[in-house]
Amino acid sequence: MKIRHIRSLDIWLLSKGNKILYRGKSNPWHSPKVVAFALRRDGIRLH
Repeated sequence: MKIRHIRSLDIWLLSKGNKILYRGKSNPWHSPKVVAFALRRDGIRLH
């Protein structure tokens, strides 16, 4: 997985391959909920 910040748009992207799992204003490094949501969206379940 890759995490990128596009400064000009102030958007964070979390992607796996060509698939974008999260796009938003919150930094995924600071929010475990965002990462958990992205992993669930990719089919990985966390308990």
